[in-house]
This record gives sequence, structure tokens and C-alpha cells, in this order.
Amino acid sequence: MADPALARSDQLAELRELLRSKFPGLGVLDQLEYGVLGSGIEALDGLLPGGLPRGALTLLTGGPSCGKTAIALAFVAELLRQGGSAAWVHLGALSAATVAHAGIDGARLLSVRAESLGQARRCVDFLLRWQAFHLVVVDWPGRGGRGADWNRVHRLVTGSPDALLVLAPDLPGGDPLRYCSSLSAEVAREGRFVEVELVKSRYQRTGGRARLARAGMPDAPFSLLSDLPGLGQDWHDEIG
Repeated sequence: MADPALARSDQLAELRELLRSKFPGLGVLDQLEYGVLGSGIEALDGLLPGGLPRGALTLLTGGPSCGKTAIALAFVAELLRQGGSAAWVHLGALSAATVAHAGIDGARLLSVRAESLGQARRCVDFLLRWQAFHLVVVDWPGRGGRGADWNRVHRLVTGSPDALLVLAPDLPGGDPLRYCSSLSAEVAREGRFVEVELVKSRYQRTGGRARLARAGMPDAPFSLLSDLPGLGQDWHDEIG
């Protein structure tokens, strides 16, 4: 018996393709109202519209140890170097050692450790309403959950000059996080490299790929096990 969820996902994909063919350029923004936040990595910023678009939700998906956190840390480090401010919401998956290795002063990064997915989403809601941070990063360990919750988050960020970056595992096509993102990319680890593929963007008409050398990116100063996430193990010191 066919999976109804997969059937709906295929129907949505066909509908999007039909709209793109009938109305080329629909939904593509030529100008970014609030600009972008760069990473300082030329290949990555070139793949994106110059960096993370402000006033938008950007989604990075991929498996454990694929490089999502390293990419997010690159954006945070560059932002702080320019005098900006950033907050990071997680469920215990941010280690002080890795933040320091990325060249980030932990005292300048607001680390919010939530006890549940619901609490993490409420923290994101509050941070976006407060508008005190140029960039809010969310390490989201599961599926998106309720679409209504992420629609509210999407409305909050699109009405502000802040950027929201969500890190998530591989998600099904119809997941609310994919739907609510203005820009999304898939990240995969290929040996000594990190492959980033742009799969959705309101700011560009076509996708693309970037290949980043791990040696040139922020990385954990310790050995990583292949079957564990690259960051946030319980035996790491948390940021206070």
C-alpha cells in the first residue's frame, strides 16, 4: 500500500514544478531588504546570496558530523568579528571547547540550553520578538513538528532584520521546516571535504553546490567517532 505522506509530497513537488514553469520567477526576490550575514568563506557565501539572508529562515540539513555546526560557527565567528551579536539555542549540543576553537569568545555568544523541543521553540520565539541579536542559530535535533508553530516563527523573522539559521537532520519533503524556510541547503561529509547543495532559495533561480575543505573550517579539537554527532557530547563542558 502506498504511503499517503509520500504521495502528498510528490503531488506538492509536481504542483511547485507546474507553477515554476507557468510563472517563471514567481517567489524569487531580486533584492534582499535587510542584506546578508557573510561567513568569510568565499565558496559558501557564493553559493548563498552573499551569505545568510537577514529577515529570513535558512535551513541546513544533514546527518551527524556532516559539517552543519562548523558552517554555523563560521557565520557566528564572522558576525562577532564585525561587532554583531548572536544567540544559539540547543538541547545540550554546543560545547565550549568547539566554540573556542572556532575563534569565538563564549562570553559574547548567548547559549540557550532548552530542556525540550517545545521549550526550544518558545526560546526562539522570544529571541526573535526581542530583536536583540543579529543572528539566532537553532540546533533542532528532530523533525519540524507542527506547521503552525514554524509558520509563526517564519512570520516573526520575516518582519525583522535578524537572520534565523536552523540546523536539522535529514527531513522528509513535506516537513514544515522545509516549507517555512526561505533558503535551504543539504550538507554532507565527503572525506576531508564538506559538500553543500542549495536545494531551495527565494533569492536565486537555480541551485548549486559548494565544496569546502574541512581543514579551512572551524572544527572540533578532538577525534570524532563516525556514529556520534560531531559536537555536544555530555562529557564536553557547556558554555556558562
